[in-house]
Amino acid sequence: MSNKQLISTIGIGLAAASVSMLTRKSVQKSWEKITDKPAPKDKASSDVELKEAIAWAVVSGISAGVARMVVHYVADKRHSQ
Repeated sequence: MSNKQLISTIGIGLAAASVSMLTRKSVQKSWEKITDKPAPKDKASSDVELKEAIAWAVVSGISAGVARMVVHYVADKRHSQ
């Protein structure tokens, strides 16, 4: 792997991680606004209902996954031009 490819791979990875974290924070704030409760942090806590923990896992997981996919998609499109 050349230095240019390595730098590109590291950059894409950092961008994907950053976008995932920003997306998670955004989803967390949206969750709190919609439900009037903080997003579940400790899913094993007795304060968190199972359906709430599952809903949070689904929403946050899909959001972060889509965000990472978009970063990779944009990077691949940019690289192929």
